[in-house]
Amino acid sequence: MKILLVNDDGYSKEGITALDKALSKAGHEVWVAAPSSNRSAQSHSMSLSGVIEMTCYAQDRYHCSGSPADCILYSIKGHVFDSVPDLVISGINYGYNCSSDILYSGTCGAACEAVLQGTRGIALSQEADSEGGYEFDRIAAFVARNLDKLYSLTGDDCYLNMNFPPHFREEVEYASVGRIFYNDIPEIVEEKDGKKLLRLKAGDVRRELTSGGVKTDIEVCMEGKIALSVLKVNPEVDMSARCALKELSFS
Repeated sequence: MKILLVNDDGYSKEGITALDKALSKAGHEVWVAAPSSNRSAQSHSMSLSGVIEMTCYAQDRYHCSGSPADCILYSIKGHVFDSVPDLVISGINYGYNCSSDILYSGTCGAACEAVLQGTRGIALSQEADSEGGYEFDRIAAFVARNLDKLYSLTGDDCYLNMNFPPHFREEVEYASVGRIFYNDIPEIVEEKDGKKLLRLKAGDVRRELTSGGVKTDIEVCMEGKIALSVLKVNPEVDMSARCALKELSFS
Protein backbone atom coordinates (compact mmCIF):
# COMPACT_ATOMS: atom_id res chain seq x y z
CA MET A 1 0.00 0.00 0.00
CA LYS A 2 1.19 3.56 -0.72
CA ILE A 3 0.87 5.51 2.52
CA LEU A 4 1.39 9.25 2.96
CA LEU A 5 2.22 10.32 6.52
CA VAL A 6 1.45 13.76 7.92
CA ASN A 7 1.07 15.33 11.35
CA ASP A 8 0.66 18.75 12.94
CA ASP A 9 3.59 18.61 15.37
CA GLY A 10 6.40 18.73 12.80
CA TYR A 11 8.09 16.24 10.51
CA SER A 12 10.86 15.24 12.94
CA LYS A 13 8.62 14.31 15.87
CA GLU A 14 8.60 10.84 17.44
CA GLY A 15 5.00 9.96 16.54
CA ILE A 16 5.38 10.26 12.78
CA THR A 17 8.87 8.73 12.90
CA ALA A 18 7.49 5.65 14.69
CA LEU A 19 4.81 5.23 12.00
CA ASP A 20 7.38 5.60 9.24
CA LYS A 21 9.54 2.84 10.70
CA ALA A 22 6.72 0.40 11.48
CA LEU A 23 4.88 0.77 8.17
CA SER A 24 8.07 0.61 6.11
CA LYS A 25 9.11 -2.53 7.99
CA ALA A 26 5.68 -4.03 7.20
CA GLY A 27 6.43 -3.65 3.49
CA HIS A 28 4.40 -0.56 2.65
CA GLU A 29 5.64 2.25 0.42
CA VAL A 30 5.81 5.18 2.81
CA TRP A 31 5.95 8.87 1.93
CA VAL A 32 6.06 11.86 4.27
CA ALA A 33 4.74 15.39 3.79
CA ALA A 34 4.56 17.04 7.21
CA PRO A 35 4.90 20.59 8.54
CA SER A 36 8.37 22.06 8.91
CA SER A 37 7.54 23.04 12.50
CA ASN A 38 4.69 22.79 15.00
CA ARG A 39 1.29 23.59 13.48
CA SER A 40 -0.95 22.35 16.28
CA ALA A 41 -4.55 23.61 16.56
CA GLN A 42 -4.60 24.85 12.94
CA SER A 43 -7.68 22.77 12.17
CA HIS A 44 -8.33 22.75 8.39
CA SER A 45 -6.59 26.07 7.72
CA MET A 46 -5.00 26.51 4.30
CA SER A 47 -2.56 29.00 2.79
CA LEU A 48 -4.45 30.90 0.12
CA SER A 49 -1.72 33.41 -0.70
CA GLY A 50 2.04 33.40 -0.86
CA VAL A 51 4.32 30.47 -1.67
CA ILE A 52 4.43 27.03 -0.06
CA GLU A 53 7.88 25.49 0.26
CA MET A 54 8.24 21.69 0.09
CA THR A 55 11.74 20.66 1.22
CA CYS A 56 13.06 17.15 0.54
CA TYR A 57 15.04 15.83 3.52
CA ALA A 58 15.16 12.13 2.47
CA GLN A 59 13.82 10.03 -0.40
CA ASP A 60 10.03 10.59 -0.73
CA ARG A 61 10.07 12.60 2.48
CA TYR A 62 9.30 16.31 2.59
CA HIS A 63 8.61 18.96 5.14
CA CYS A 64 6.22 21.75 4.24
CA SER A 65 6.14 25.41 5.27
CA GLY A 66 2.33 25.39 5.40
CA SER A 67 -0.41 23.87 7.52
CA PRO A 68 -1.20 20.14 7.84
CA ALA A 69 -4.00 20.50 5.27
CA ASP A 70 -1.54 22.30 2.97
CA CYS A 71 0.77 19.30 3.26
CA ILE A 72 -1.95 17.08 1.79
CA LEU A 73 -3.20 19.45 -0.91
CA TYR A 74 0.23 20.45 -2.20
CA SER A 75 1.75 16.97 -2.08
CA ILE A 76 -1.18 15.38 -3.95
CA LYS A 77 -2.23 18.14 -6.36
CA GLY A 78 1.33 19.49 -6.68
CA HIS A 79 2.64 16.15 -8.00
CA VAL A 80 5.32 15.98 -5.33
CA PHE A 81 5.15 12.19 -5.50
CA ASP A 82 4.88 9.97 -8.57
CA SER A 83 1.26 8.98 -7.87
CA VAL A 84 -1.62 9.42 -5.43
CA PRO A 85 -1.41 7.56 -2.09
CA ASP A 86 -3.85 4.80 -1.19
CA LEU A 87 -4.09 6.12 2.35
CA VAL A 88 -3.10 9.13 4.45
CA ILE A 89 -2.27 8.56 8.11
CA SER A 90 -2.08 11.67 10.28
CA GLY A 91 -0.22 11.59 13.59
CA ILE A 92 0.66 10.20 15.96
CA ASN A 93 -0.42 13.35 17.79
CA TYR A 94 0.82 14.39 21.23
CA GLY A 95 -2.42 14.45 23.23
CA TYR A 96 -6.02 13.44 22.58
CA ASN A 97 -8.05 14.70 19.65
CA CYS A 98 -11.40 13.78 21.18
CA SER A 99 -14.83 15.38 21.16
CA SER A 100 -14.88 19.14 20.48
CA ASP A 101 -11.10 19.23 20.14
CA ILE A 102 -11.54 17.57 16.74
CA LEU A 103 -12.71 20.96 15.44
CA TYR A 104 -9.37 22.57 16.30
CA SER A 105 -7.11 19.66 15.43
CA GLY A 106 -4.57 19.97 12.62
CA THR A 107 -4.16 16.19 12.84
CA CYS A 108 -7.83 15.68 12.00
CA GLY A 109 -7.82 18.53 9.48
CA ALA A 110 -5.15 16.74 7.45
CA ALA A 111 -7.07 13.43 7.49
CA CYS A 112 -10.20 15.29 6.40
CA GLU A 113 -8.35 17.00 3.54
CA ALA A 114 -7.05 13.60 2.41
CA VAL A 115 -10.63 12.42 1.87
CA LEU A 116 -11.51 15.63 0.04
CA GLN A 117 -8.57 14.94 -2.28
CA GLY A 118 -9.90 11.50 -3.18
CA THR A 119 -7.96 9.17 -0.91
CA ARG A 120 -8.62 7.62 2.52
CA GLY A 121 -7.69 9.08 5.90
CA ILE A 122 -6.88 7.96 9.44
CA ALA A 123 -6.02 10.28 12.36
CA LEU A 124 -4.10 8.93 15.38
CA SER A 125 -3.57 10.54 18.79
CA GLN A 126 -2.42 9.54 22.26
CA GLU A 127 -2.62 11.18 25.66
CA ALA A 128 0.54 11.22 27.77
CA ASP A 129 0.76 9.30 31.02
CA SER A 130 1.28 10.99 34.37
CA GLU A 131 5.01 11.24 33.72
CA GLY A 132 4.60 12.72 30.24
CA GLY A 133 5.41 9.49 28.44
CA TYR A 134 3.98 8.22 25.14
CA GLU A 135 3.89 4.77 23.50
CA PHE A 136 4.34 5.75 19.88
CA ASP A 137 6.26 2.60 18.88
CA ARG A 138 3.53 0.42 20.37
CA ILE A 139 0.77 2.37 18.58
CA ALA A 140 2.65 2.24 15.28
CA ALA A 141 3.09 -1.53 15.60
CA PHE A 142 -0.62 -1.95 16.40
CA VAL A 143 -1.62 0.09 13.35
CA ALA A 144 0.76 -1.81 11.08
CA ARG A 145 -0.63 -5.18 12.26
CA ASN A 146 -4.24 -4.12 11.84
CA LEU A 147 -3.98 -1.81 8.84
CA ASP A 148 -6.18 -3.90 6.52
CA LYS A 149 -8.97 -3.94 9.12
CA LEU A 150 -8.69 -0.22 9.72
CA TYR A 151 -8.59 0.55 6.01
CA SER A 152 -11.83 -1.41 5.51
CA LEU A 153 -13.59 1.10 7.80
CA THR A 154 -12.51 4.15 5.81
CA GLY A 155 -14.66 5.65 3.07
CA ASP A 156 -14.84 8.29 0.38
CA ASP A 157 -16.88 10.62 2.61
CA CYS A 158 -15.39 9.93 6.06
CA TYR A 159 -12.16 9.32 7.96
CA LEU A 160 -11.19 7.38 11.07
CA ASN A 161 -10.27 9.18 14.27
CA MET A 162 -8.49 6.97 16.80
CA ASN A 163 -7.50 7.99 20.31
CA PHE A 164 -5.20 5.92 22.51
CA PRO A 165 -5.16 6.40 26.29
CA PRO A 166 -1.94 6.00 28.28
CA HIS A 167 -0.97 2.34 28.70
CA PHE A 168 -3.93 1.35 26.52
CA ARG A 169 -5.48 -2.08 26.29
CA GLU A 170 -5.41 -3.38 22.72
CA GLU A 171 -9.19 -3.34 22.54
CA VAL A 172 -10.97 -1.06 20.06
CA GLU A 173 -14.44 0.30 20.84
CA TYR A 174 -16.59 2.42 18.56
CA ALA A 175 -17.20 5.84 20.09
CA SER A 176 -19.48 8.79 19.57
CA VAL A 177 -18.24 12.37 19.73
CA GLY A 178 -19.05 14.32 22.86
CA ARG A 179 -18.49 17.94 23.76
CA ILE A 180 -15.78 19.70 25.73
CA PHE A 181 -16.56 23.03 27.38
CA TYR A 182 -13.56 25.28 28.05
CA ASN A 183 -13.78 28.17 30.47
CA ASP A 184 -10.67 29.81 29.05
CA ILE A 185 -10.61 33.58 29.43
CA PRO A 186 -8.71 36.12 27.32
CA GLU A 187 -6.88 38.42 29.73
CA ILE A 188 -5.33 41.80 29.03
CA VAL A 189 -1.56 41.78 29.45
CA GLU A 190 -0.91 45.38 28.49
CA GLU A 191 -2.75 48.44 27.19
CA LYS A 192 -0.71 51.06 25.37
CA ASP A 193 -1.22 53.57 22.55
CA GLY A 194 -4.73 52.37 21.85
CA LYS A 195 -3.67 48.72 21.65
CA LYS A 196 -4.66 45.85 23.90
CA LEU A 197 -2.29 42.89 24.25
CA LEU A 198 -4.18 39.77 25.28
CA ARG A 199 -3.41 36.15 26.00
CA LEU A 200 -5.58 33.17 26.78
CA LYS A 201 -5.72 32.07 30.40
CA ALA A 202 -6.67 28.43 30.85
CA GLY A 203 -9.77 27.75 32.91
CA ASP A 204 -11.73 24.73 34.06
CA VAL A 205 -12.68 22.03 31.56
CA ARG A 206 -16.02 20.20 31.54
CA ARG A 207 -16.60 17.11 29.41
CA GLU A 208 -19.90 15.69 28.21
CA LEU A 209 -19.77 11.94 28.74
CA THR A 210 -22.99 10.75 27.13
CA SER A 211 -24.17 11.01 23.53
CA GLY A 212 -27.15 9.11 22.12
CA GLY A 213 -26.60 6.01 24.18
CA VAL A 214 -23.15 5.36 22.72
CA LYS A 215 -20.04 5.97 24.82
CA THR A 216 -18.09 9.05 23.83
CA ASP A 217 -14.46 8.90 22.79
CA ILE A 218 -13.42 10.33 26.15
CA GLU A 219 -15.42 7.66 28.01
CA VAL A 220 -13.85 4.84 26.02
CA CYS A 221 -10.38 6.21 26.68
CA MET A 222 -11.16 6.57 30.39
CA GLU A 223 -11.77 2.82 30.39
CA GLY A 224 -8.28 2.25 28.98
CA LYS A 225 -9.49 1.17 25.53
CA ILE A 226 -8.81 2.56 22.07
CA ALA A 227 -11.59 4.91 20.93
CA LEU A 228 -12.45 4.73 17.21
CA SER A 229 -14.89 7.14 15.56
CA VAL A 230 -15.80 7.41 11.89
CA LEU A 231 -16.24 11.10 11.10
CA LYS A 232 -18.08 12.53 8.12
CA VAL A 233 -16.13 15.06 6.07
CA ASN A 234 -19.07 17.27 5.10
CA PRO A 235 -21.08 18.93 7.91
CA GLU A 236 -24.53 17.45 8.42
CA VAL A 237 -27.61 19.63 8.69
CA ASP A 238 -30.02 19.65 11.62
CA MET A 239 -33.25 18.25 10.19
CA SER A 240 -35.28 19.53 13.15
CA ALA A 241 -34.45 23.07 12.01
CA ARG A 242 -35.80 22.23 8.56
CA CYS A 243 -39.15 21.35 10.11
CA ALA A 244 -39.14 24.53 12.20
CA LEU A 245 -38.41 26.58 9.08
CA LYS A 246 -41.74 25.56 7.60
CA GLU A 247 -43.52 27.33 10.46
CA LEU A 248 -41.69 30.62 9.92
CA SER A 249 -42.60 33.47 7.63
CA PHE A 250 -39.85 35.82 6.46
CA SER A 251 -40.56 39.34 5.23
